[in-house]
Amino acid sequence: MEIHEVSPGVIAFIRPEGGANVGLIRTTEGSVVIDTTSRESDIRAFLAAVGVSPSEVCLVCITHSHNDHTKGIPLFDCPVLAHKLTHQRIAKRKSTISGRQLLPTQVFENRRDIEISDMRLEFIHAGGHTPGSSVIWLPEVKVLFAGDLIFEGRYPFLATANVPDLMKVLKWLLTLGAQVIVPGHGLLCGEDMVAGQLDYIETSWGRTADHIAQGHSIEEIIDDHEYPVYPGLGAERLHTWNIKVMHRQLKKMSS
Repeated sequence: MEIHEVSPGVIAFIRPEGGANVGLIRTTEGSVVIDTTSRESDIRAFLAAVGVSPSEVCLVCITHSHNDHTKGIPLFDCPVLAHKLTHQRIAKRKSTISGRQLLPTQVFENRRDIEISDMRLEFIHAGGHTPGSSVIWLPEVKVLFAGDLIFEGRYPFLATANVPDLMKVLKWLLTLGAQVIVPGHGLLCGEDMVAGQLDYIETSWGRTADHIAQGHSIEEIIDDHEYPVYPGLGAERLHTWNIKVMHRQLKKMSS
């Protein structure tokens, strides 16, 4: 685990091995945690590494519903905020840890602007990766906590994505002018990573649509070596998975 202070009081816990990243914003009124990893022990250790106890956390923000971002929720007694669709997805799982539910305690719809001490946070619904996916944007310091809308150093995970929506969201992210992006997985990055991921998805989507128009089977499509495969990126198996997701969504759109 790497600890980066990306702006005064704004900390990113980065996990080069591929685990979910975590954010921490320190203010005079308490700390804000962004995502909680897949284990309560992990988030407890991250906080301890910077001298913060769970009782000092005044707000937890959850970017989306996947387990690797939500299982540390029971550690906290403060408000836990997420988009209403994220709350619904977590509720359907009925997951508990030590008898405590993983549910957020507060929800929002389009956005929630938060003022804590001298820090402004904009919690904005985006969709794309999951229906409830949201980002935390710090406009004054131009830091973006993107959740799993961005994967650095590996192929994106599209199994739960609405691909057309995700392409729109990535284009929107490029309009923010972020100087530092904390991805859901991988190292700190900038807008070039957003642009690269968008190019990969757009090109693959278009190529898959062309194959379908020509009547090719999914097996023939997967065997196409002209897709934008990026050597050296992690989770290569996700490329084939992503093509299958795109194929399924394109076929559904045309039916």
